Amino acid sequence: MRTLYRIVVGIVRQQNQLLLVQNQADGAEAIWSLPGGVIEEGETLKDALEREMREETGLSVEAFELTYITENFIEQFNAHSLVTYFDCSVTGELSLNDPDREVVACQWVPIEQLEDYILNRDVLEPLQDYLNKAPKSYYLYEQMVW
Repeated sequence: MRTLYRIVVGIVRQQNQLLLVQNQADGAEAIWSLPGGVIEEGETLKDALEREMREETGLSVEAFELTYITENFIEQFNAHSLVTYFDCSVTGELSLNDPDREVVACQWVPIEQLEDYILNRDVLEPLQDYLNKAPKSYYLYEQMVW
């Protein structure tokens, strides 16, 4: 039986740039992604989004809007994830405050360079659809590789 993970992710824009974080867990190779993480027991989506954004970027979520959901089956971790993406308006200064010590950097990246940073197509494709104003509300990836 697969472990189910509920995950929340923030899409933060500043002109023609997106905010990305670089994650490195358990000595694995560092990867770039959008800020976000696992929803903790008892948290609402809103609570988790605000906490993850604060921990990973130092920013406060001022407003947010649901953009799309992805459902992923990740065989290498025997995992099933439901990921809820939100477009966020934020305030504050960028600073790392990750208690899990998995986020090693955060930076603004030009949208046209996203493919150089986000290498996982199951993350990149729905994001590009959203940014190009052609999103679906739900994406299913049955064989995601992380």
